[in-house]
Amino acid sequence: MSFEWPNSFSRIPDADWVQQPVEALALNYDSVEAHGWYANLDHTLHQLGEALESGSILIDYSGGTGILAQRLLREFPDLDCGVLVVDSSPKFLRLALEKFRNERRVAFRHIRYLREERRLERVDEVVGSAVLERRVEALVSTNAVHLYFDLADTVRAWREVLKPNGKVFIQSGNIRHPEMGETDWLIDETVHVIHETAREIVLQDSGYEAYRDVLTDADYVEAHDTLRNKYFLPVRALEYYVEVLEQEGFRITSVERMTIPARVDQWYDFLSVYHEGVLGWVGGAEKVTGSPTAQRVIEDRLSLMRASLQRMFVGQSTFGASWTYITCEPAPPASG
Repeated sequence: MSFEWPNSFSRIPDADWVQQPVEALALNYDSVEAHGWYANLDHTLHQLGEALESGSILIDYSGGTGILAQRLLREFPDLDCGVLVVDSSPKFLRLALEKFRNERRVAFRHIRYLREERRLERVDEVVGSAVLERRVEALVSTNAVHLYFDLADTVRAWREVLKPNGKVFIQSGNIRHPEMGETDWLIDETVHVIHETAREIVLQDSGYEAYRDVLTDADYVEAHDTLRNKYFLPVRALEYYVEVLEQEGFRITSVERMTIPARVDQWYDFLSVYHEGVLGWVGGAEKVTGSPTAQRVIEDRLSLMRASLQRMFVGQSTFGASWTYITCEPAPPASG
């Protein structure tokens, strides 16, 4: 393999997060790599394998703990390309660095939050002048596009770092596709159904009687609804993403949808890490009440979450999660 990063480009930046220890939050999140629903990456890996040529640079935008990069290099061990993992979480990037510190094909950049401007840095502001001048052949965003607060600014910056013939690969399990089947789920929408199902159980099951009174407190309920929507953003339709991409100068080359089997127990394991966002109203979320949550209350939340999933998916060990894949490229300048 002969891939080399541009001159003056540092794979590992001189930044505080590089010196921090690996944290449990990142390790817990990284465990989803072993979950069956992460088969959603398989199609994207196939697309990247076909698109990347020797010497290419791929930006793994919202690359997190490096799950996609790890699978990509495992699937294509002789890949003669660079992968630049870009993410807004220094904790996640620190774990990615732990995985790839000695892998010269992988580099890292942190997107900081600019408090005075009340925005995240754009990708063209963090990749560095050497990469920006060269530009890159491909950019991929997996399981994250539905989280971008200002999608237009985000994709506009993507175009700034791409070569004119560059490719963008986007996928998410939280895009409402018009061809979804009746039994398909958008994976984060299960959270809102868990919430409604948990309300029913609390009202019916005397074992959760201690949590009934808060359900009639409109302000309390609204505060926790707001918190849940911050953890799990309301779902938007495919048309929204297509419209924004086209408005920002991209040409859609393909849109595909697949149903990915998700194991109920593994989805519970993932959501249990975010119990405050899912069922924070059970006992009161610290981010709402300002008071720490007792361990017994957390145990009740988790028990109620598990019971809700069991009621939602009676007799099922898996459910079908709908994934949408959007491929696009910079549109050529308009003639005339």
